[in-house]
Amino acid sequence: MKITKEKLILSFRDLEQRIGSRPTMKQFLEDVKTPSNMPVRQLFGNWTGFVRAMGLEPNKSSFSKLARINCIKAHKGKRSMGWKGGKIKTANGYIQLWKPEHPNSFKNGYIQEHTFNMSENLKRPLNKFENIHHKNGNRQDNRIINLELWNTMQPAGQRIEDKLKYAKQIIQLYG
Repeated sequence: MKITKEKLILSFRDLEQRIGSRPTMKQFLEDVKTPSNMPVRQLFGNWTGFVRAMGLEPNKSSFSKLARINCIKAHKGKRSMGWKGGKIKTANGYIQLWKPEHPNSFKNGYIQEHTFNMSENLKRPLNKFENIHHKNGNRQDNRIINLELWNTMQPAGQRIEDKLKYAKQIIQLYG
């Protein structure tokens, strides 16, 4: 017996009348008069195509906004499906570590490995005006002997009295 689009649509309408509401895909496939999912996939592509062929709009997902937010939260960090031990390489070549409790970490919970190593070496978090330079230019070489602490506190062009003031601050901070 060859199943046509019209027969599938009639089967759907018949089930709709019997149960008194629009059937779900599961209800349609569990019905004894429905052969299987294969004719729907062959003739319409998928369930959504089948529903649209009947002039109906497919049902939208019934997830609440809170459920979506909780789903996103449930798959972050260690619970992420892409979790690889808390160490990732960024597109621009830096290594990042999962350290959400660290004061220098980004909002996503990761911290640049060179920042973390220098912070641990100094036994304090880095200040906003400090950054780390890789001496050999290799962004993945985060050994402490390859890292330099740079201070970017001073603006570009300065007066002599401003330079002296910054010099005193730097001596007080690092001296």
